[in-house]
Amino acid sequence: MMAAGRLVLGLLVLWVTCWLSLGLLLGQPLLLLHPLEAPEYLRVVYLLMLYGGLLGLLRWRWRAEPPCIRWGSVWLAVRVGLLGLIFVALQRLFLGAAWHPAQPGKAAWLSALLLSFPIAAVEEAVFRGYLYGSLRCSMRPLPAALIVSGFFALVHLFRPGSLDFKLAYGFGLLLAALVLTLLAERAGIWSAAAMHTTWIVAAVLDPPGHVDPGLWTGLRGEMAAGACSWLLLMALAGLCWRLTQQDSSPR
Repeated sequence: MMAAGRLVLGLLVLWVTCWLSLGLLLGQPLLLLHPLEAPEYLRVVYLLMLYGGLLGLLRWRWRAEPPCIRWGSVWLAVRVGLLGLIFVALQRLFLGAAWHPAQPGKAAWLSALLLSFPIAAVEEAVFRGYLYGSLRCSMRPLPAALIVSGFFALVHLFRPGSLDFKLAYGFGLLLAALVLTLLAERAGIWSAAAMHTTWIVAAVLDPPGHVDPGLWTGLRGEMAAGACSWLLLMALAGLCWRLTQQDSSPR
């Protein structure tokens, strides 16, 4: 429990330092809290600072207080990744005419291919690796999963939006985080990272705003804030449970 708390404190200090320092340099301290308003180069610098800092923080904490985790099978991770692609395809299919895709450019394809897995792997090492693994050393899986998933949803909600949007978006993030925690618990970190990678690829190639806003499709055009995605995530959790049955040996 204390190990997870120390990492959370380090994460908060790192996050505030990254966006505040860059914002102060440009005379707009809160600029990076509204990423769509920030210049592209500044967002890239921010991501490099943040994820580089996360790697350093993880290395330090992992050496000091290693968590109880397992990495799992790479072959199973490949199968989970394919399941993630099917989920993305079904999500778009069920949105029907409300989905208006745009042709991604070369920069989007390059970002998706080069950055999606590293970002997913770092986030999984932080949330489903160190934080969840540390809590699992002292509590049962369900409360540990709820705590880590709630924190995961919370840190992704620092963005503009009304209360109803944040509640809907937060619920979608919570469900997604629970699916990833289920995979980490039963199949290992690589499987969680594989699923997370497919979602980042989809978000880069087909960013929010390409669907008609609504409760089914997603408030403000964000698919994760819609009932379609919520229902599919619940179904995905059941499929992941069945897929990982043979690899759910005790830690």
